[in-house]
Amino acid sequence: MLKDSWNSQLTTPQALAGLREKLKRWNREVFGDVQKRKEKLMEEIKKVQDLLELTQTDALLSKEAGLLEEFELVLEQEEIIWFQKSREKWIALGDRNTTYFHTSTIIRRRRNRIESLKGDDSSEGFPSLTREELNDLGKAFSSLDVNCAIKGMGKYKAPGPDGYQPVFYQSCWEVVGESVQRFVLDFFALGQLTEGMNDALVVLIAKVGKPEQMTHFRPISLCNVLFKTITKVLMLRMKKVISKLIGPAQSSFIPGRLSTDNIVLVQEAVHSMRRKKGRKGWMLLKLDLEKAYDRIRWDFLEDTLTAARFPEKWVSWIMSCVTGPSMSLLWNGEKSDSFKPLRGLRQGDPLSPYLLVLCLERLCHLIDYSVCSGEWKPISLSRGGPKLSHICFADDLILFAEASVKQIRVIRRVLERFCVASGQKVSLEKSKIFFSANVSRDMEKLISDESGIKSTRDLGKYLGMPVLQKRINKETFSDVLEKVSSRLAGWKGRCLSLAGRLTLTKAVLASIPIHTMSTILLPKSTLESLDKVSQSFLWGSHSGQRKQHLVNWKKVCSRKCDGGLGIRASKDMNKALLAKLGWRLIHDQNSLWARVVVVPGIRWVIGDGNHAKFWTEKWLLNKPLTEVVTGALPHGVLDLRVCEFWQNGSGWVLDRIEPYIPAQVVLQLRSVVLDNITGSRDRISWGESANGEFTVSSAYSLLTNNSNPRQDMGKLFNRVWHVIAPERVRLFIWLGMHQALMTNAERQRRHLSDSGICPVCRSAEETILHILRDCPAMDGVWIRLVPAGKRHAFFAKTLMEWLYVNLGDDTWVGDSGWSTQFAMAIWWAWKWRCGNVFGVQGKCRDRVKFLKDLAIEVTLAHEKAAEQQKKQVGRVEKQIAWLKPAAGWVKVNTDGASRGNPGLAAAGGVLRDETGKWCGGFSLNIGVCSAPLAELWGVYYGLYIAWERRATRVELELDSEMVVGFLKTGISEYHPLSFLVRLCHGFLARDWIVRISHVYREANRLADGLANYAFSLPLGFRFFEVVPDSVNAILLEDTGGTAFPRRVRL
Repeated sequence: MLKDSWNSQLTTPQALAGLREKLKRWNREVFGDVQKRKEKLMEEIKKVQDLLELTQTDALLSKEAGLLEEFELVLEQEEIIWFQKSREKWIALGDRNTTYFHTSTIIRRRRNRIESLKGDDSSEGFPSLTREELNDLGKAFSSLDVNCAIKGMGKYKAPGPDGYQPVFYQSCWEVVGESVQRFVLDFFALGQLTEGMNDALVVLIAKVGKPEQMTHFRPISLCNVLFKTITKVLMLRMKKVISKLIGPAQSSFIPGRLSTDNIVLVQEAVHSMRRKKGRKGWMLLKLDLEKAYDRIRWDFLEDTLTAARFPEKWVSWIMSCVTGPSMSLLWNGEKSDSFKPLRGLRQGDPLSPYLLVLCLERLCHLIDYSVCSGEWKPISLSRGGPKLSHICFADDLILFAEASVKQIRVIRRVLERFCVASGQKVSLEKSKIFFSANVSRDMEKLISDESGIKSTRDLGKYLGMPVLQKRINKETFSDVLEKVSSRLAGWKGRCLSLAGRLTLTKAVLASIPIHTMSTILLPKSTLESLDKVSQSFLWGSHSGQRKQHLVNWKKVCSRKCDGGLGIRASKDMNKALLAKLGWRLIHDQNSLWARVVVVPGIRWVIGDGNHAKFWTEKWLLNKPLTEVVTGALPHGVLDLRVCEFWQNGSGWVLDRIEPYIPAQVVLQLRSVVLDNITGSRDRISWGESANGEFTVSSAYSLLTNNSNPRQDMGKLFNRVWHVIAPERVRLFIWLGMHQALMTNAERQRRHLSDSGICPVCRSAEETILHILRDCPAMDGVWIRLVPAGKRHAFFAKTLMEWLYVNLGDDTWVGDSGWSTQFAMAIWWAWKWRCGNVFGVQGKCRDRVKFLKDLAIEVTLAHEKAAEQQKKQVGRVEKQIAWLKPAAGWVKVNTDGASRGNPGLAAAGGVLRDETGKWCGGFSLNIGVCSAPLAELWGVYYGLYIAWERRATRVELELDSEMVVGFLKTGISEYHPLSFLVRLCHGFLARDWIVRISHVYREANRLADGLANYAFSLPLGFRFFEVVPDSVNAILLEDTGGTAFPRRVRL
């Protein structure tokens, strides 16, 4: 149907419309009702299995297999249907739970149903863009831009009027891709949208628990994916310059700016105002713009884009997308009559947030002008610090001014001027004024009457955070605990297995409390309560019924490789998030916040060596060099700087270093050089991440690193999480490793039972190992499953040894791996035991055959999922060969290698002309360093040789995508490799042409050979005028065009 609908004679919208009708007919006539098909299949399977209880024939077994295969397909279809309808984003694949998805959908529909609504009456100066920035904006869009926009959309985002979700385009890209690219690029060429393409459906999302008035809803537009592709392409290009056009007062949607910036500023302002003394008082206005997106006038938007000096064609493109849509309201799932708006931006369009921010910047310009002219008196929070007049986050405005009637009139004039021009309206009912402590009540009343805005002693919440004006206690953040509790305690959570509850717990803890934790240290009682709620939900407790907590919470919160489940403890997560805030303060020179330093994870990135201390600070290793010294250091050297051990022209003064540190550390030291060329200073870097940038995840790992309970068990736990088995089976094995299965022996230990005897054989204590292996009930299973030659060792091991050996056994037995058979066998050993204890007996004619078939089913499901991932990545086999450079060009191939990463490292490179002739090569034995650093040394010396050989046109090829990215787009100055990248950029900026490209290893074999050859050479650089014998064969193969197969991404 897809291929028949898609042909070159139809436009993309026409093809989509035709396909939609065919799919509707196919769904009605062929696909049918999934629920009815499922029920019919269940009846047929039961009939066949009842007959098999009486007699087994090949025909019946074959029919059972066919019906089960069809039933599996129907279950998968049913799961996908309810998954899409449920709109759940957290769920992990592998724990099929249609009941949960169905329940989630029903709840969502009930919550979103709208019963009734009541009326209100109860019945100047953008910065100039540089020529390079304007050229980048004006650069023609390509098919790659379209691909990036489509792939960046969420698969199951709600469809627009045409009914197609992004997943349709993403999964059918091979068929529809060319047509979609042509449609989008035609718009940019002609500047005209197809009729109806920017139409949208409007859904009303409730902002409060029981909405009744129009103001209680947020209108969200559901746009066609083709239209969103156009606006997302524009947005991705605009995103590159938006931070320059928008001043520091706005934080929303601007790269590098966060809502936490505004939250901290408001907290600091309120804290300062509560302590103000003297005659001059101050006021803070918290303003709400009523339906900010919907009120933007289109002529004002066009004027704003022109004022921001966007190219004329950009203004035309944006206005074509914004103006003239036809919209319909989705009311309880039904589509209303269409209407045509005369103003407004659509929430749901990727471009709209950036357009709103640009329009609001015009208000910032008016305020800045009033401040500069002396009319507006801004507040100063600290002596000598910057003065604050306003901060914005989307449509949330905070204004600061001196508390006087004259000032409130200035503010009113500025706001009225902006509102008249833009169409905006300030909601006086939702706005508030907060006064400093030294403002009299009479003055407060005068200002409030003049403005029409009520004064308040409590600002409530700002950007989801309470504005604190008193001592923090557990009631301050009780709403966070309530949200987490209600999300976890919902009755639909009872539909989940332990694996599903684990995933939901992680998702809730990683979303709801994170925003609050990011700016303030929550009370200890609140953090403990968050963990208690999560802990109870994980183990299945709910109102009226408490379940046993089988494993200590501290163990549960450790990493998976350390025996935990990877849940993050609230207390440590709170600290890690605050550390991120502190880290941003360190590197924000213009910040208003107090300087905070996060000591444990900080290390130095060496520039000129004038700041970092050689012996006592972290710069070379992840610990100070004093911790690895092999002898007593001379008196008075601990405070010496790194530069004092370096001599220009000759490098490190090793006779002052080598006697005191191990030889391996000396080798690592040799890979570091001081920056006496660009004059870069030493910088503070985050030593817990590879790129020197702070991450919450690495901070959390640092905080919890010393409390991991089972670090010696890492290999065993890794085998648990990598065995091919359903997630619930892995969790069962994890419980067994922690001795947390409720056997009779464990129940007796916990004083829940008087006897620890096995209820099946009644001849031995019921331990975990007894149930899974040693009980006579499992004898027949293991004797048939385990080969005769392995039985003695199999039955002789302790529990941990037994699990370790069998979970790591990759031997294939029949059509599945032994580790999978083993995992499924012990899982069902437990289930059979529980069936015996609780009197639930299932039909199982042949347990061994059942387990083998189950293992095959699990293996096939795993392979199917892996195959699906491969399809999404899209790989094809290609022949890869080294290619000669174009006429008049030379080609430099470089490579780096590290045996250990970091470990012994080397680099190599070669220079060849347009005929493939050897023009020179090198090998560099570096010492000890990481693989990326070795790659960069290879690039540096490759460029150096090409420059010395007076090459004017160079093609530089290497097989590290990371390093190619560094060379093309730059690197953070806090990155440990920043110095070498700057040196390479210095070469690239010289008077020559250098093209940098990534190639696969098969096209870089000669450089790789020279790098490996360097390991056999002494430390240092070695240049080769002629080809070394060890790589001569590779050179001949490259010159002859020898190719090698490789599966590459499409």
